[in-house]
Amino acid sequence: MDLREYSEEELLESGRDAIKRDQWQRATEFLTVYYERFSNRGESVPASGLASYALCLGHGPQYKRGLELCKKAQHADPRNPYIYWCLANLHLIGKARKEAIDAVERGLRAAPDNFILLRMRKKLGVRQPTPLPFLDRKHALNVRLGKWMHRLRGNAAA
Repeated sequence: MDLREYSEEELLESGRDAIKRDQWQRATEFLTVYYERFSNRGESVPASGLASYALCLGHGPQYKRGLELCKKAQHADPRNPYIYWCLANLHLIGKARKEAIDAVERGLRAAPDNFILLRMRKKLGVRQPTPLPFLDRKHALNVRLGKWMHRLRGNAAA
């Protein structure tokens, strides 16, 4: 398969299709060629394509560079929910659950009815408010009361 014969749109579509199937090596191949085409011409990569490429880098040995590129894409197109989804996934790869939740929430502020972000928020779960909101979440009283309330009502929210 000679990737030079593909157009930019085909490279991006094939790369995203591989992302959907969790075929990270294949996605990285397509999206690297996509990224390099724009870079070689001295053009900036479209933000959505840059986020896809960054997600592939995050699944490889270049996590920090992937996170940096995804944040750059998010600043370039702050209304694109797909970029927030990529950013949240990168945070999850880096074991930063709180940052992933924040990215999903920011994305939902930009696009409140976006299906992939709503599904990700449900998967991540939403924290319940602290029993004593004037104290820090990690304060011993909040921790004990929270555990006690959780035992009383189970997993259902109050």
